[in-house]
Amino acid sequence: MTEPGDRSLSRRVFVNGRERRLRAGWRLIAATFILVLASLALFLAVDYAQAILSFAGPLVVGGILASTLVAQTASNVLITGVLVVAAWFVDRRTLPDVGLGGRRWWPNLGFGLLLGLAMTTAVFAVELAAGLITVEQLFLSRPGLGIDESFPVAFVLTVLMFVAVGVGEEVLFRGYLMTNVAEGLNGLGPIGPRTALGIAAVATSAIFGIVHIANPNATLVSAFNITVVGVFLAWTYIVTEDLGIAIGVHITWNFSLSSVYGFPVSGLTTPATVLDVRQTGDPLVTGGSFGPEAGLVVYVALALAIGLTWWWVRRSGATDWFPTGVAVPDLRNSRDEGASDGEPRRTAGGGAD
Repeated sequence: MTEPGDRSLSRRVFVNGRERRLRAGWRLIAATFILVLASLALFLAVDYAQAILSFAGPLVVGGILASTLVAQTASNVLITGVLVVAAWFVDRRTLPDVGLGGRRWWPNLGFGLLLGLAMTTAVFAVELAAGLITVEQLFLSRPGLGIDESFPVAFVLTVLMFVAVGVGEEVLFRGYLMTNVAEGLNGLGPIGPRTALGIAAVATSAIFGIVHIANPNATLVSAFNITVVGVFLAWTYIVTEDLGIAIGVHITWNFSLSSVYGFPVSGLTTPATVLDVRQTGDPLVTGGSFGPEAGLVVYVALALAIGLTWWWVRRSGATDWFPTGVAVPDLRNSRDEGASDGEPRRTAGGGAD
């Protein structure tokens, strides 16, 4: 027979009594389960749609459904939607508590979009000035990449894909995963919020880098460099307490690197680019067929990004380069719960009280 104390112990294992929600590890497991089910549903829906369209002959829409661009867009929209739902219902969070909102979210997003473009422009300028690349033509459409469309259509679809990827990956790795890991570690033994955030940032950035090892032409160097880029993106989330800069940089870095300047991005090429460049320099510097993320040139972009980001956050009045608000939950319908001992809570505006 189960004793009341046993039930109490079991409850403590699964539930954070102070916050009245599942503990961080169980929240992550629940979100993963929901994501797997939703992904399976999406796969079946796309498979069914393709089967229906096959009866109508070789329609353009059938080709689009099968394309990598639309598949990537749909999967990242799914990731974003599932994690927002999980954050709202399972985690009991406000949207700003996963980085999607706050007093300065939109200005930070705008800055991030411009910053990503500045970073890729710096990469292009450095490589061009050093004679590491040559520009061969303008407005190139590349056939055989999963979509046979005109340059404008392919270009627009690429924009939409990179918007979805930028939002989806940042919500996944930073907004949801890093936030939960930091909260789970905060207060565990001697671990305080600053240490918890540091561990969470490095650990989730390492996962971010490892995930990209499956990309074409990936190497251990590319995985390490992407991990470092992930740490930078995590820091922008920590220092601003929203994902505006991280999402903006992620979108325009991917898009402008591949579809404006014509480099490979994470080992992939896109079906349309404004400039077509040919790399002639040492792959150790340029990143070779994986793109600048696998080369030393990426650190030029990162140095520029760190300096401009710190200028931006100082301009908005911030003085702490590593605040701890991300490690402190902001729960819905509870303005007094969820704070870690001795730490101020995050407000709905994304800053500490």
